[in-house]
Amino acid sequence: MSDLLDIKLIIEKGWPKLTVTIKCSERNGDVDGIITAVQEYANNKVPAISVYKKDNLVMLSQKQIVRLYIEKRKVMVQTEDNLYETKKTLREVEEILDADKFVRISQSEIINIRKVVSFDFSFAGTIGVELKNGERTFVARRRVKYVKEALEKGDKDGYEN
Repeated sequence: MSDLLDIKLIIEKGWPKLTVTIKCSERNGDVDGIITAVQEYANNKVPAISVYKKDNLVMLSQKQIVRLYIEKRKVMVQTEDNLYETKKTLREVEEILDADKFVRISQSEIINIRKVVSFDFSFAGTIGVELKNGERTFVARRRVKYVKEALEKGDKDGYEN
């Protein structure tokens, strides 16, 4: 190996997902370069979503998506700044979304939990959600369990917005 870095691979059966740990004495350009390379690799493994704004096709990165929902039988994809439509069904989109970032909160809506400002647990039996783009929505009663599980998982994975 070079003087710049040592690479150590540890294989553990049953480990939940690929984890990259960087140990160093200080953060510098080399460290930032490695972080960027790993992030770019990971981003390429998560497919973009094809959406339309009027008649223009746009390939939207999953990290831009705040929520997806059904409105008038169309699947809408909302970012912090824009609203798009996709030709896929909500189920089809859900299958390609990063399960660590997205959770279905009702039959007709999926949110990016990393784009949530706050969860309001004061409602009896449900959860209010405030999103970064200012939208407010609610978790369906039957989906509360899954949202709580996603939040607990996020705590363990060290989610960052």
